[in-house]
Amino acid sequence: MLFENNFPYTVFKVLLIVMCTLGMMCSTTKFKYSAKKVFFILFLYLLYVLVHSTAIIHFCGFLFLVQVFPFTISFPAIFMIYKLAKAHPALAVFTHATQILLSVYISATITLVNSALHGSEISDCLIRLAAYLVIILLEFAFMRRPFLQLTAIVQKGWGILSLIPCSFFLLAVTIATYPKNYTKNPSGVLLIYLLGVVIVVIYFSVFQYLFMQYRFQMANHNQELLELQVQSLKEKASETVAAAEKARIDIHDTRHRLQTIASLVESGKTQAVLDYINNSISQFQLRTPVHYCNDPILNATLSSYLERAATENITLETRFSIPDALPVDSAELSIVFANALENAITACCRLPEEERKIICKCIQKPKLMLEVSNPYAGTITFSNDGLPMPDEYGHGIGTRSIMAFCKKNDVFYNFTAENGWFTVMIVF
Repeated sequence: MLFENNFPYTVFKVLLIVMCTLGMMCSTTKFKYSAKKVFFILFLYLLYVLVHSTAIIHFCGFLFLVQVFPFTISFPAIFMIYKLAKAHPALAVFTHATQILLSVYISATITLVNSALHGSEISDCLIRLAAYLVIILLEFAFMRRPFLQLTAIVQKGWGILSLIPCSFFLLAVTIATYPKNYTKNPSGVLLIYLLGVVIVVIYFSVFQYLFMQYRFQMANHNQELLELQVQSLKEKASETVAAAEKARIDIHDTRHRLQTIASLVESGKTQAVLDYINNSISQFQLRTPVHYCNDPILNATLSSYLERAATENITLETRFSIPDALPVDSAELSIVFANALENAITACCRLPEEERKIICKCIQKPKLMLEVSNPYAGTITFSNDGLPMPDEYGHGIGTRSIMAFCKKNDVFYNFTAENGWFTVMIVF
């Protein structure tokens, strides 16, 4: 039953279906604007749907509205949600067209069920509300997080894939409305559900492909992470070798200086000894390293990166209270410090010199906690697991390394971006 003779309910049903479909589209979407702004724009869109559907049904009939709604209602909704969310255009088309296609099948099935039960407008409304509410809740609870993680990793191939829901959507609407409404055409109903079987098979294949791409991309990311860790270890080894060589040279030079002083003392040339010592002091440029902790690897890492920050004219505010007995391997912890400080330095270098600042704190009571904060430019978005999403391909390896370390050692981590400051906090 379409209840075409009940004009108010027909308009209400259209508005209800559109509103529930928007709920499905939003359930797997991460918006870049505040909830208040999103709801206001959705409200304006629903007003447009109300005026548009009322005019079309009044002048052209309900069947004509069903025939043209893909172009006058569905595609504008896809464009609107795309503008409200931060997603690739092709990905937005694939995601939202798929949700609309699913909504078409839900709505058509409810109409057939209510007709078979000889239901009224009230039963039709209640069944629709219950069915859509269950679908929205299930999608939000079980689909949102894995889908956002999948789409955050798989960045390519959505252009071709977006043609699948669009073509099936138009084909399903065509079968359902030509030459007459599917409720009056049993063969049309059969074709619609046969098409549904084909859609399920194709989507199963599509998601198998997507998960294969996901595993491939994750393998690449893990390889990049390992390469980064290996490179960091190589750099630390090189620094250690350089420091050892410098110490060997200093010891060699010091031995010669002491021999010279001993020779002058034996000759009784006291003034010459004093002059030689003063001259050696002025020429001997030995930089005393800053002491942050007793662990040599961690201390060398902090010295290296904080010195690099100083050379970039970054204001440093540091406070370190690091215990002698570390809860994890010092080499792994050094990589965490290195990644956090390197990300902070990179972010500060994008800012004017007067805005560059890094606050680095590490306390040991009541628990060992590391916190690195820095100002940033632009906008930072987060994935569903709280990881900052890189704005360029190949970025974000450092934060993924930190997350991998925390998960491996069962350590709490938190990334935040508030009031223009990005903070990474790790609690052991």
